[in-house]
Amino acid sequence: MSKSNWFMPFKYNTNSYIRLFCFHYGGGSASAYREWSKDLIDNADLVAIQLPGRENRFSEPLINNVSEIVNQLSLDFNDYLDKPCVFFGHSIGALIAFEFARILRKNKIRQIKYLIISGTKAPQVPLKRTPIHNLPDSELIEKIRQYNGIPNYILEDKELMAIFLPIIRADFCVSETYSYNAEPPLTYPITALGGLDDNTFDSNDLLKWQEQTNSSFEHQLLPGDHFFIKSSNQQVINIVNKVLYNEITKFVTIN
Repeated sequence: MSKSNWFMPFKYNTNSYIRLFCFHYGGGSASAYREWSKDLIDNADLVAIQLPGRENRFSEPLINNVSEIVNQLSLDFNDYLDKPCVFFGHSIGALIAFEFARILRKNKIRQIKYLIISGTKAPQVPLKRTPIHNLPDSELIEKIRQYNGIPNYILEDKELMAIFLPIIRADFCVSETYSYNAEPPLTYPITALGGLDDNTFDSNDLLKWQEQTNSSFEHQLLPGDHFFIKSSNQQVINIVNKVLYNEITKFVTIN
């Protein structure tokens, strides 16, 4: 497997049929998916994307735009062309996964089999709220509370927030300065997941992901707010496993 810092393998074996790539949410890191390796079906690898400026990449400069992220990701992806793959991304991770899938197509690199996006509006839908990535620290922290992803004890710890705030700013900048460019729809299925109580975007805009594929589309709302992938973790895993199982079945049948 690649030794690139962009890719963090949490589950891997030479006999697997398919590989799941997970893209973390804003302010997060690859380790958000570490525990998934315990519940993922057999014969599937798990590799999480690690953006710069966190965990093992803490000393590296943060990146605050999608284009640079996906361009750099594509440089090392040739090491992963040996198996079919599925992308899963939550929040800004969904946006990055989508744009990475499109740059793989543009560069005529092996296409993924399935895209699972989670917790964000469709990319063609303009931002409907005021950007927050340039707010003063105190105001940004109050906005972050609404996402319910960071415990209050961390939000109230000035030393910890001095570490986390630059990361959070960069990640919000990724999504808030994103400019959608129209391209033909993807040729493989998309499943879109959302939280029933997620008030960070209009849930109707989750359905507009259907415009990004000319294959099948499914969507499902699960119990929880923006971070329903934690509160409804097992349901999310079950959905991912179903996709992986179906894709493995296709692969084995063909081969």
